[in-house]
Amino acid sequence: MEGLKRKTERDFGFKIKKWNLIKHINKSSYVARIVTKDGKKRALKGLYISPTRQHFITKSEQLLAAQGVKLARPLTTVKDNLYMIYNRDPYVLYEWIDGKNNHLRNPSDLEALVKVIARFHSASRKLEYPSEIKIYSHPHWEKEYKERIKSIENWYSDHKSSKKRKEKIILKYIPFFRKVANKAYGALKRSEYQAYKDGNISTNTLVHGDFHQMNLLFKNKVGFLLDFEDIRYDLPSKDLLRIFSMYLKKHRFSSQVFRKMLKTYEGLHPLVPEVKQLICIDFLFPHIFERMLRKKTYNRMDKKHLQYRINQEKRKASYIYRHFAKKLRNREWEGLF
Repeated sequence: MEGLKRKTERDFGFKIKKWNLIKHINKSSYVARIVTKDGKKRALKGLYISPTRQHFITKSEQLLAAQGVKLARPLTTVKDNLYMIYNRDPYVLYEWIDGKNNHLRNPSDLEALVKVIARFHSASRKLEYPSEIKIYSHPHWEKEYKERIKSIENWYSDHKSSKKRKEKIILKYIPFFRKVANKAYGALKRSEYQAYKDGNISTNTLVHGDFHQMNLLFKNKVGFLLDFEDIRYDLPSKDLLRIFSMYLKKHRFSSQVFRKMLKTYEGLHPLVPEVKQLICIDFLFPHIFERMLRKKTYNRMDKKHLQYRINQEKRKASYIYRHFAKKLRNREWEGLF
């Protein structure tokens, strides 16, 4: 740690008064809170990723801040670099943001988060990267969907004879989620997704990639985004899915809340019909259910909460399929928003 402190002082041109380690997961992440001799608060963050990937992340943050997106700004070294290298790993110095999290207590809290991410997505469409920056995008959805369907089938094969209570609960839902996964995959293959990937649809947005209430701090009622390590180019549904799944942890699915979320979003970041189509398909696909199986997060839930969580995902998928199956077949999308 002493070597890292000295390197930080030398590369960023200040003296350290206090250094508090916040998080250190070996070869995963390192976060320290720094107070400089002149009283400024900073955060030093290392992700143990390649400098190429770190450069994309930090340049994205810098460009987004220039577009007015509220976030913890990355600070450059005395040589005007966006990160320093210590023991072959990149580290970034950020502004320290004092604020409070939004705890998603009600639909108004959800709406506040949706407004933040809509403005972020809208601003991201205006970015121009220097030619030396490698641009990162999400894998092709058809590949992702096929892998996720296979993941569900593999879990089923491994646990179909299980006598464990939690796994027996999950097994009851496999036929439903298998069906909607295949419906979504079929709709994706018939969609305009490839035209989007080919650049023929005028939507090219960054997604945060890990957007939830703990990665957003409110200061004087203004939301500041944090933790951009999963940032990449993709469609907005990835961030909307994540935050809505967090909301459903403590709230029953409501079609009114769901539709209000999408309308609020589009009020700040209007979408073309082809993108609405793809968002509808992505919400239908059982991403959250599959992730629960793959990450085995159900092991951390009691049986009652597990049943509740799966039911909410089923209600969401049922609502989308029931109300928009005809639109999926006929390639009409306006009714969702």
